[in-house]
Amino acid sequence: IVKTDDATDATSTTDGSLQTDGGLSVVKDAVFGDDIKLLSDASVIHFGTNSEVTLTHVHDTGLLLNDKLSISTADNDDTLELISTDADASGGPALRFYRNSSSPADDDTMTTIRFEGNNDNSQVVVYNRIRADISDASDGTEDGIFNIFNMMAGTERTMFSIKPDEVVFNEEGQDVNFRIESPTYGNNFTVNADTGNIAIGFATATFAT
Repeated sequence: IVKTDDATDATSTTDGSLQTDGGLSVVKDAVFGDDIKLLSDASVIHFGTNSEVTLTHVHDTGLLLNDKLSISTADNDDTLELISTDADASGGPALRFYRNSSSPADDDTMTTIRFEGNNDNSQVVVYNRIRADISDASDGTEDGIFNIFNMMAGTERTMFSIKPDEVVFNEEGQDVNFRIESPTYGNNFTVNADTGNIAIGFATATFAT
């Protein structure tokens, strides 16, 4: 056993009580203060005084984090990259959202993606949201629902929904026009929310009030 007491704290690779200019091999477990513990046989890194956060190497799979991951940047560069170097015809990279429920039921929400920003009062606002739900969880008759929400005049509204029996735009009946452009017409197909009238094939659609 080699002990060093009352030594200088390390702040880089060139200070501290123990320095090496070669590699460091540790056969057994390693404990660093109260915050990091590496259990070699289990391939698990524990973080926190109570080891409440763990990072685990899963053989032939990757890394498993048992708590949420927050990535913060101070610029506009890409915050997260998913890169696949596979050259076959299959899709990749793939992003998986899996709600591993032991008791799945109808109307369960599976995934929610929020797009948040501040307003001019420094309040956090969810300006846009995407949500995927289970409509029917019965084996053999599974149904899903996909919704896109948008903030309008301070209230979140359902703008687009894909359901088992219909596809709906503007389900909450807000004053939102629906318009499809084409190379020929800027208003190739337009639904006026105020009047309910439909215009087809106009450069500029006009509606009677």
